[in-house]
Amino acid sequence: MEYVENTYRFNQMAFTKEQIESLSSLHIINRIDDHLKIVSGIDIINNDENLPPRVILLLEIFYNSNRVDTLSFDLHNYEYDEIIHLIKNIRGNEFLLQEVDNLLGGDIVE
Repeated sequence: MEYVENTYRFNQMAFTKEQIESLSSLHIINRIDDHLKIVSGIDIINNDENLPPRVILLLEIFYNSNRVDTLSFDLHNYEYDEIIHLIKNIRGNEFLLQEVDNLLGGDIVE
């Protein structure tokens, strides 16, 4: 693992200890519509000291204020600013919204 002063190597991207702490503490409420809101956050997983930790986006989904489920996505090779933008703007990400829609609608077979 490559070390730079006060910096860890995450997902092949270098984050400072302060950035890691900031990411770990973020929980943003994204209101999608009148019924749907998503609380986005970051989980940093380090199971093996020989491998870089994983940065995981967690989306906690609420419909009419009831918790429905949680989706997770690996943010491999995302930079710090990209991660911040993503968790604050779930509504603007078509891929994530499609995944939420698939979860809520389930697999519909005609």
